[in-house]
Formats: sequence, C-alpha cells, structure tokens
Amino acid sequence: MSEKNSWGKDFPETPESFRMALKEMVEKEIADDEIEVKVNDGTNHVKGKLNKRNTKYMQDRRSSANVLNRRWRVVKIAVAALVLAGILGGGVYAVTKSGASSLVGREVDETGAEAYLTTDASAFNQTVTPGWPQIMVDIRGEDNAAEVKGVSEPLLDITQVYYDGLSLAFYARPTGKGKRHQLNSDRLAIGDAVYMIHFDKLSDEEVKENEGSGVKKGDYKGTVQLGGRDVPDSFTASLIVDAGSLGTQTISFDAKLDENAIIKPAQTVITEDGVVATVDVLKIAESGTYIHVTWEFDESQKELYDKMSSEGGGNQVVFMALDDNNGNHFTTEDNMDTRQTIVFTVDGDDWSGAEQRKSYEADGKYYREMFGIIEGMNQDVTSLTVTPYVRTGVEDGEEHTYTNLDFAAFTVEYDE
Repeated sequence: MSEKNSWGKDFPETPESFRMALKEMVEKEIADDEIEVKVNDGTNHVKGKLNKRNTKYMQDRRSSANVLNRRWRVVKIAVAALVLAGILGGGVYAVTKSGASSLVGREVDETGAEAYLTTDASAFNQTVTPGWPQIMVDIRGEDNAAEVKGVSEPLLDITQVYYDGLSLAFYARPTGKGKRHQLNSDRLAIGDAVYMIHFDKLSDEEVKENEGSGVKKGDYKGTVQLGGRDVPDSFTASLIVDAGSLGTQTISFDAKLDENAIIKPAQTVITEDGVVATVDVLKIAESGTYIHVTWEFDESQKELYDKMSSEGGGNQVVFMALDDNNGNHFTTEDNMDTRQTIVFTVDGDDWSGAEQRKSYEADGKYYREMFGIIEGMNQDVTSLTVTPYVRTGVEDGEEHTYTNLDFAAFTVEYDE
C-alpha cells in the first residue's frame, strides 16, 4: 500500500474534531491574537507580592496602535493562514530571516546563538533506517508498521543542527537519490515521544539571505519548538521522511547541549486580592523563554475570574506583560510563536496547541492559563513581574484600549 504524507493516515485514531479544533484555533488566532496551552508541574508555595503597575505602558502602546494595527493584522492573518495550511495539509511555513534566526524561526542574537549551532557533520552520527523508528511502531503497532514501504538508501544528509534546550532546528541536504523526489516530513521522534514539526525546502530568498552560511539551493530546514517539554541535554532525534511512492525512511542524528537552558522551579504566589498564581514553567534559552502561568480563583472570586476569562470574541485580547530584574520589558500581545508542538506517546497524546479554551472550572474552582515563547528574553532572572492586560478594539483603524488586571498581577522571586 502506497504511503502519503498524511498525519491522519499514520494516526487514524486522531478524531476529525481535532482537525476542526486546529482550524478553529488558527481562525481564533486571527480574531483574538491568542493561543494557549496547558502544562502541569509541581509547585513551591511561597508568599508573593502584588505589583500595582501604572498605565504608562498602555499610553505608549496607544500612541503607536493606529500606525501598527493595519500592518500587524495583515502579518498575523498571513502567518495564521500558513500555519493552518501546514498543520492541516502536511506542509510547513518558511521564515525569511538570516543566520541562526532563519534556522530557529524567530530573531535571536547571532553571536550568542553560535554556541548552540553545530556544523561538524561527524558529530551527528547519522544513521538511516527503512520505515518508522521504534517509537512509531510502538504507538501505531506492528501491523501498521508492516504496511509502510521502507527506503534504505539515504535521502538526506543533516548538515547543521541548532539545539538550545527550547528550540531544535536543522538543515538537511538531499542526496543524489533524494534530489529526484519531493521529500516531506511532519514528525520527529525524541526518546519516547513523537513531535509534530515544521519541515520544508528552502526558498530561493532564504538561500540568498543565508549566503555564506553553508546552505545551498535545494536544502531543507526542519524546526520544532519544545516549549515546556522535559528533553535531555543530549539525545538522538529521528526524522521520519516520506518520499511518496518511493517509501519512507527514518534519518537519526545526535543533538547535544553544551550549555544548559535555565529552568526555574515552579513558584506559586498569592496576590493582595487573594488570587493564587503559579508560574508552572519558566525555561530560559538563547532562542527565547517559554513561560506558562496558571491563575486559580475560588467561588468568592468568580467576578474577578470572569473579568480575566470572558474574551469578547474578536474585540478583546488577554495577554501578559513581563518585567524582569534586568530592566527588560516583554509582552505576549503580538507573539505569534506561542504554539507548542503536538506530541504523541505510547501512553497517550499531549494535544498541546489544540486546546482552544484555557479558562475552565474544576473541583469548585476556576482557572485561567496563559503561555508563550518570549522572543528576545534570554537572560537569567532573579525576579519576574507578570501583569495581565485586556486589550479591546482590534478592528482596522480602531484605537486600542487597555485594562490592567492588577488583581492578578504578581512578582515571583528566584534564588540567585
């Protein structure tokens, strides 16, 4: 039986409702500018302090809102459409940036990123296995694996690998045989999990912009954002490559992290209004910081919960503003890199990125969860202030208004 490049075929138990959820997720991104994901972890309960911030940030934002609004909305719609096409159609998106930024998929400091980029092909210990890697066999079963036509002759050579604990990205060059076929991939295995990835052939513009970096016309690029996933410093990644009617092969290569990403312990604080807030995950790497925050409200705080969770369709956006002890300010307001990879394991599926609503009720309490990959945040921190905001007015030409949800603002302190 011939194999198509289809996530649905390899994982037929994936419900159609999930595909619809992905479609709705991207449509929601266009309207609400926000996608969220849940990550659970242990917490250390400490008494926190509330940060009553002024509205200067909001005033600064208003002054430029009309100028940026039209341009940013066009960009968001275009990116969201590409993401939707990639996820539902098995394709991927291309990012036209230079150097390590081009490889990772967002702006990074090129000097700092060099330490995480390996160009010595001998360090990859590349091997080729016809068909699926063992974890795919374990997930899908021996019978399904037996139906996959394997290819023994290598189709790709891995040429460069970037890994900083948060982002894994690589360039690959087609072999003589690989050049004669369109190569596709939407999944990569690490340990006991299979990750959905972005994989595509470099555009002519990308090749031109990366002149001098070693890439050539016809090369491919693969990227996966690991988010809050617990991934070891050194591992073997297994890329599942589909060459259409020719068949499938697994290309395995080693990735190693010489300087660890900074993973802060989970912290729980209580604001002056009695709202419980937990920074579940704070992972700081060269390519950015992954943060996941959960707010917990009891029955008496239902009104506060409603203010934070009832997003008014396309007219309201909830986001986080972050201030660290280094004097840096970041927000998740315009962050398009908030997707966490969909992960499959033998024991179950982690539908990260597919869940549309992260405001929910459980055990008599109410919860609001927010997350994001913060571009440009790559320094260690000893304290971090998180302030949620509601932005209303997202129509073209309409001025934004901002509301500081100070009842949910807090500061966490970390040991130096």
